Amino acid sequence: MPGPNVTAPAIRKPPRIRSGDVVAVVAPSGAVNADRLALGVRVLERWGLEVRLGAGVLERRAYLAGHDDERRSDLERMIGDPAVRAVFCARGGYGSQRLVPSLDLGPLARAPKPIVGYSDVTALLAAVVSAGVVGFHGPMVADDLARGLSLRAETHLRALLTDPAYRWEAEVPVTVRPGRATGRLLGGCLSVLVTTLGTPYAPDTDGAILFLEDVREGPYRLDRLLTQMAQAGKLTRLAGLVFGTMASCPTVDGYGPLDVVRACCAELACPVGFGLPAGHDVGGPGVLNLALPLGVEVELDTSRGRLAALDSAVV
Repeated sequence: MPGPNVTAPAIRKPPRIRSGDVVAVVAPSGAVNADRLALGVRVLERWGLEVRLGAGVLERRAYLAGHDDERRSDLERMIGDPAVRAVFCARGGYGSQRLVPSLDLGPLARAPKPIVGYSDVTALLAAVVSAGVVGFHGPMVADDLARGLSLRAETHLRALLTDPAYRWEAEVPVTVRPGRATGRLLGGCLSVLVTTLGTPYAPDTDGAILFLEDVREGPYRLDRLLTQMAQAGKLTRLAGLVFGTMASCPTVDGYGPLDVVRACCAELACPVGFGLPAGHDVGGPGVLNLALPLGVEVELDTSRGRLAALDSAVV
């Protein structure tokens, strides 16, 4: 099924990163554990990258990684520094949404570089894409990298960031509504996206392939979140909808995340798939969290069970 005839403005891709490049690690959200940060940094160093930590990456202010001004300044400093070729977020939690209203993304729009993160960082990535730059929904340093990515997830992330010729494909094993569509990939953590509704920072989902995932949300809470998305008009003109595994969302009385998705989304006028291995993976080592380049054109074919890139994420 083709998506709606919606033309999105062109999006800019960052230059690929190379061995020897300087990359930054910042904490725009929750407070960071120093030991886990060190473990994740070693992974980036193993890739041959020089890691520069944000000045406030280990600050703590209650549940936040320091004051809003400190976290914003760190992020803006790394975005604006031409020596820094990519910015990796340390972890999620909560806090990036507080930065968005006064965050200056002008330098990023003029000189794109990868911003990598997920979960709470969904709010930041939505702002990045709105600024006209590809955002990278993917593993974070003091979380997934510290726990240990699976070989597949690590190889995929490196290729996404370093190879302009890389075209990826990932399985979507469950068909909720069959069909095929193309569009710009948007989305992230469902509960974070819902908090943007009614603000100027809610993503424009018309004609998009929307990816949704979450962690530890029970069935009625997922229903409520999806219902709010639908009532806000964010599911009406989608080209396609694909969910993550939702593996960490509990099943209650035999009713799980897939049951909620079937109940809430089966009547949508677009292809709907479930089970893409991206987003929260609460297991130990061997984390399978496939990075997704938001803003890039993709094809969702739920009849064949796949999501595939139609373009590169970097140049």
